[in-house]
Amino acid sequence: WALQGFNATVFAYGQTGSGKTFTITGGPERYQDRGIIPRAISTIFDAFDKSDDTQYQAFVSYLEIYNEQGYDLLSEERDAHRMEDLPKVSMMEDENGNFHLRNLGMHRVASEEDALNFLFLGDTNRAISETAMNKASSRSHCIFTISLEARKHGSEVVKRSKLHFVDLAGAERVA
Repeated sequence: WALQGFNATVFAYGQTGSGKTFTITGGPERYQDRGIIPRAISTIFDAFDKSDDTQYQAFVSYLEIYNEQGYDLLSEERDAHRMEDLPKVSMMEDENGNFHLRNLGMHRVASEEDALNFLFLGDTNRAISETAMNKASSRSHCIFTISLEARKHGSEVVKRSKLHFVDLAGAERVA
């Protein structure tokens, strides 16, 4: 899995109001209602603590795509009162055909608490707009990414992996 250098993606897809965001991020009220992301963060940092022979680093990013425009949800801009106030993220292709997200922050996290604080910041910055199906539903796609680096003690080899959690906008049938 991700700690061994494998990339992975978890998609939440379904109709508006079906619980995609709740499944991915969870509820803020009770510990047992935490979603897949907080549980994955906890599992990752538990594994870091139990490993004696490997040094790990973790980074997080949180991207929102709304009306075909990307936004960095982990911006700590205090003046961001609207989604349009957040830094815009653009996708760029290099000469080798690789794609990069320009202006998307990658934040080093040293603990489970650090990572959860960034998740909370991103959820606070996340744009919410009304739909006919669910008044608190988002009409955007969001991708929370945990990037990992692992190096065995005494080795020059660094394994890198990414774990993406994708919360897609509701999939309504068009009549």
